[in-house]
Formats: sequence, structure tokens, C-alpha cells
Amino acid sequence: MSSLTGKRALVTGASSGIGAAIARELAARGASLVLTARRKAELDTIATSCGGAQVIPADLGTRDGAAIVWNAAIAGGPIDILVNNAGFGAFRPFDDTDWSRDAEMIQLNMTALVELCKRFVMSHKGKPERRYLVNIASIGAYQSVPNMALYSASKAFVRNFTEGLHDELAGSALSATCICPGGTKTAFHDAAGAGNYGWVANVSMMTAEQVAQISVRAMVGGRRTVIPGFINKIACWSVRLVPRWFASLMSRRVLGKPRAGALPPRTGAAA
Repeated sequence: MSSLTGKRALVTGASSGIGAAIARELAARGASLVLTARRKAELDTIATSCGGAQVIPADLGTRDGAAIVWNAAIAGGPIDILVNNAGFGAFRPFDDTDWSRDAEMIQLNMTALVELCKRFVMSHKGKPERRYLVNIASIGAYQSVPNMALYSASKAFVRNFTEGLHDELAGSALSATCICPGGTKTAFHDAAGAGNYGWVANVSMMTAEQVAQISVRAMVGGRRTVIPGFINKIACWSVRLVPRWFASLMSRRVLGKPRAGALPPRTGAAA
């Protein structure tokens, strides 16, 4: 297991799920942590489980959120590892969500991520020390997904952006890695109003710890894009062999129908 001793890592969406698991994996490799999310109590719990960490309660879904988080993080020293994990989705038809929620998703899933990437890359431009950037996308980045149209589109953006950035940074001390998890056993599904999944979605579910281990290994290895899980790899590969409308139809069948009832308020759970 490669040591990350002496590295400072900023992990967004670190209060639960994949973000919390990545934080613990980085801590196990010796990195010192800066953790951010909206929920301070949960952040404090994760920080304790990691042996201590700087905690920044903040909302990256707001216009100034990324600047607030970045400035607070670098006040304690340079950031050597950036993990953009914060994000949320809504498992609902597009005409069944408020614009304010859609706008917040765009801000969090894409705009804040790009701003943090820009600040991170510019802070290390031309420097020889090894630095790592990880952006968490989704297997939804490989196709359109009815009832999660905006979420899957935001993750397609993350994937394309990260892959392009990885290629730009080739040969430098910086690396950019895109992780595209499938269904993961986290609070994301409840926060998105999902859960009535078909058997394929359920059987392919991974734990946050499994995804975190794969993600950190991919980061250290300087990988471009990684899809955790064999079934998820097959699913993303197979969409290349069928018309896009058919892939969209199959995703609707695999995910099932949105849960009845009002969409829960956003809890800050990351995807």
C-alpha cells in the first residue's frame, strides 16, 4: 500500500458514503485530511474515525462555496490531493423537480467541482512534487438516464472534463483521475428519492469502502478513468454496442420507477 505520509488531502462530501470512506482510506495511507460537507456533526464523527482532521462545514451548492472551502483549506498549508466527491441527484422526471433544486445540482455537481479543480491545478502549476486530483462521476456518465436526466448529464460532464484534463496533464507532476461508480450502498439513494431498483441494479451494488479502495489505488496509479465493479464495467462497455435510445430504455428498466411521495430535502449525502 503506497504511503501518502506528508500529503494534505481535501475531500468534499466527506460526511458520509463514498467521501467518508475515501477519507478513511487516505488516512490509513498516512495523509492528513481536510474534510468538508454541510453537516458538521457528521464531519466531526468522520474526522474522529480518521484519527483527526481539519473540518470545514460549508455548502458547495452555493455560488461562493468553492472559494470559501478552498481558502479555508489552504490556510493550513498546501493541498496535495483533491477529491471532488460532493454531489447529489434527484430520481424524478425533469418536470417534477423545482428549478432551484436543479440549479443547485448544476452548481454542486459541475461548477464547484471545476472551480476547485482550477484552484488546485493553478496552485501547483510547474511544480515538481507529485499531486493527485480525483473527480467522482458515475456509470450514468456513459448514457442518458430517464428520471435522472440532469444528474447523468452532470456526471457525463465530469467524466469528459476529467479525461481531457488527465490528457492535458500527461508528463507533469499532476494527475487527474475519474472514478465512475455504479450503485453504492450509501444514503444517496434515499436523498435522491430512489430505491425501487430492478434486480440488476441491486445485485451490482458495492460498498462505499470497496469503491474507496479502488479509487485511491487508481489515484496513486495515475489512472485516467476507472469503473469499480465487474458488472458495472460490462454495463458501460455494452452501451457502445447498442443504439443510444436502447441503452436509455434499458437504464429505465434497471432503475425501476421513482418512489412515490415528495422528494426528500437534500441532506448533503454525496454520490
